[in-house]
Amino acid sequence: MALKVGDAAPNFKLTCATGESQSEFELSAHRGKNVVLAFYPLDFTPVCQSELGSFQADLDKFKSSNTEVLGICTDSVFAHIAFQKHLGGLTFPLATDRWPYAEVATAYGVFPPTKHPIPFINDRAIFIVDKDGKIAWSKIYELREQPDNGEILAELKKLS
Repeated sequence: MALKVGDAAPNFKLTCATGESQSEFELSAHRGKNVVLAFYPLDFTPVCQSELGSFQADLDKFKSSNTEVLGICTDSVFAHIAFQKHLGGLTFPLATDRWPYAEVATAYGVFPPTKHPIPFINDRAIFIVDKDGKIAWSKIYELREQPDNGEILAELKKLS
């Protein structure tokens, strides 16, 4: 079962790619900021391309809400690098939840998948982790459903 509003967000440290550079993203290092965790099923799929492209298009709006955006899926960091290049470049990180496989998605309750029959991928879900490390908002989506940035930004506005 997915984490609920008010739950402590499990800390994690994942390898990620931003453009062609690799780094690590540790959730606890971002205390004092809101963090949008965007779990998505796979690189190079149509809805995921649209979703992550829309995060890039609205990134300034997220940053003005004192918010970091992190995409997370089980694809490798090398797939993330190629995917970002395919999208024309992203300036926010994509993290790999590859080893141990889907450990972070499991901790957040979005793996194994709950609403689709495709094995080995996590649900499409958004979690807003507030400045204190608590889940402030979350939503699980159908695989073909793209999250609405307007809805996410409205929830972030409530946190200011």
